[in-house]
Amino acid sequence: MTDAELTSRLHTTLIAFKRLQSERGSLRHLQLPGVDAFALPSHQDSHFQQVLFTDVDALAAALPAITDFYRGLGLSRWRVTLTPGQRDATRVLGAGGYRPDFTVVAMGAWLHELPDAAPGVPVETVEDMGDLVEINIQTYGPEWRDLLSVWRRPPLPVPVHTVVAREHGRALSCGLAVDAADTAGVYLVATRPEARGLGLASAVMRGLISGARQRGCTAVVLQSTPAGLRVYRHLGFRDIGPWEHWVPPQPR
Repeated sequence: MTDAELTSRLHTTLIAFKRLQSERGSLRHLQLPGVDAFALPSHQDSHFQQVLFTDVDALAAALPAITDFYRGLGLSRWRVTLTPGQRDATRVLGAGGYRPDFTVVAMGAWLHELPDAAPGVPVETVEDMGDLVEINIQTYGPEWRDLLSVWRRPPLPVPVHTVVAREHGRALSCGLAVDAADTAGVYLVATRPEARGLGLASAVMRGLISGARQRGCTAVVLQSTPAGLRVYRHLGFRDIGPWEHWVPPQPR
């Protein structure tokens, strides 16, 4: 039960999460052997354009097709994600003119290692994802609306597990889990600005952890923003290594 195994599970759930978005009509998807490239053509920001791969040789072979894919959509920036076990890809990317741009913190936990604690405040599992969409837009900005709108499109319900914390009937915090085999990948955890610091994100996470246990999962994995690190560490998650994001050279 190593960090490398948790990393592999996070990588798998992230691809599943992105593929679900592409199937619902938000992301464009280029699937090649060992490589998945996702694009949101309505945005130039590389944050919305991501390449994930499972084999460095497959990535090397796919780089020309990846470039054609993004530039054919009018996009000049995208990011290739490297997990701690994929550092050998730096040689391939460097030779192609790519450079490291930023990192995110990957985290994970085996469910038997986490305390089986009650949320502390009432949370509920919901099928209607309207509150999740609006809270995340309020948290991350209106530029996320195109990406998040897929969760309100038919067919419904969406095959994810969504938890919401409310006060006086108003949704204040939320998050969802996407299962891949026996692993729950946690995404879109957010709290309205006026409700932060009240323990609501922790309550949502405990609700997601409880639901994962009930579904027979053995691990929970996620990526953390700097603001979320304290919450996840307090809940028992551990850092499993930085994920590097490399960007291509800019066209002249």
